[in-house]
Amino acid sequence: MTFIKKCSDLIARLESVLVIVLFCVMLLSIVLGVAFRYFLNSPLSWAEEVAIYTLVWITFIAGSMGIKRQQAATVTLVFDRLSGRVRRVVLAVGFAIITLFCLLVLVLSIKWVTAPSMLMQKSPTLGISMLYPYLCIPFGMICMAIHAFAFLLTAIRGEEEIA
Repeated sequence: MTFIKKCSDLIARLESVLVIVLFCVMLLSIVLGVAFRYFLNSPLSWAEEVAIYTLVWITFIAGSMGIKRQQAATVTLVFDRLSGRVRRVVLAVGFAIITLFCLLVLVLSIKWVTAPSMLMQKSPTLGISMLYPYLCIPFGMICMAIHAFAFLLTAIRGEEEIA
């Protein structure tokens, strides 16, 4: 097992825990928001914002988990008819494209998130720096890139069946 594969497996476990925690926070925020608004007639101004930010984080983490678990949407009409070496080459090219795309978005998102104008933004109701909600993009992209790169190495080596 390669170092990258071990990192990918560790990240996958971390992602699973993070998604569970974030989902619980989102659910609690929504339930509290509804309860305070309709039963106590005292709406919480921050509940909706917390739910939105946790949903965005869950989306990027779940996208990475989809790559790791190979549950992303695919069209396999031609791919299923390929065999052996050609199948491995197509897989390797696909995972190389995914890895490069994730790295490109990672670099661009880091530039965007660290821009002075972004660092000065505050969320409307929570008053926190918008850096924290926006960090989900580089985090999700680095996780996706590691998972895709691990599959790329596996496809190149032909160690095990992928997809």
